Amino acid sequence: MKISLRQVNGENYQVLIDLKVSEEQQNFVAPNWKSLLQAAYEPELNLLAIYKDETAVGLLLYDFDEKMGGWTLSRLMIDHSYQHQGIASQALMQFLAFFKKEYPRQDIYTSAELDNSVAQNLYEKFGFEKQETFSYENDGMTFHEVKMVKGGQND
Repeated sequence: MKISLRQVNGENYQVLIDLKVSEEQQNFVAPNWKSLLQAAYEPELNLLAIYKDETAVGLLLYDFDEKMGGWTLSRLMIDHSYQHQGIASQALMQFLAFFKKEYPRQDIYTSAELDNSVAQNLYEKFGFEKQETFSYENDGMTFHEVKMVKGGQND
């Protein structure tokens, strides 16, 4: 199994739109159509498609977020049919290596719903540390999350 991160383009965006998380996870991450739409009109948003071999299986979104205090891994999703295969771990490892090369010594933030222990554990496994909890409203829903940070590396 080879995991890779690739640019989103005219050849893969429709497949990415069709990827979904399980019903229980729908409050944890925005649907891919929303990420793609936002990135089309907000140039500071960066998307990367996650591939398993030659099949698109997920999506990652990162940006510089003033509210979070710096660079943020805003979304990481793996389609429900490809979960529990280690893909998110491999994709996150590749993303962090890419980020370190592009933005040396920069912190990166992420957040996870308070009841999403799977995501929190994944991020902690890669050196993210929990900071404070916060709440916000979006599309008429209230979200309660924990902010997490991974400090920039000097090596």
